[in-house]
Amino acid sequence: MSIIITGKNIDLTDAIKSYIEEKMRKLDQYLKDVEPVEVSVWIQVNKGKGEDWSKVEATLTIPNLTIRSEELAQDLYGAVDIVQEKLERKIRENKEKIIEQKREATGEINPKDLEKIVKRKNFDLGNPVDESDAITRMELLGHDFYIYKDIKTNKQSVVYRRKDGGYGVISGK
Repeated sequence: MSIIITGKNIDLTDAIKSYIEEKMRKLDQYLKDVEPVEVSVWIQVNKGKGEDWSKVEATLTIPNLTIRSEELAQDLYGAVDIVQEKLERKIRENKEKIIEQKREATGEINPKDLEKIVKRKNFDLGNPVDESDAITRMELLGHDFYIYKDIKTNKQSVVYRRKDGGYGVISGK
């Protein structure tokens, strides 16, 4: 397992790095026979500018699958603990899917996976629109995301509502 630790507004001491690595290595027990495994941990702290807080985001990447978790807490070590527990829970709950992703990466596909899709829907994306119109349409539908054809690039894109209240856009290459 490769572990990459980066931060903003924090001195990443050996003690902090060691603690994070120790916590993330606990995930190895669930990822036996899965290679490569990379965990990227990003830390941001707010000290002296109002209430102190630490934000920890961890992204675990294995072939064909990415699992992400984040936590905001007053204590950095507490946030690391919670992020590790969330990742562990997601891995345990999706262990079979992780194994299947490994098989797909090696070319072995389980026919049962083809039965998991219970509904397919095809639709016309309509006339191209800009991001602002896509957000308006998403809001009118009451959805958390909206698929559209971008007027500038003429490519399929997705606008989505972020947890922080903002919006994100995913576009094809």
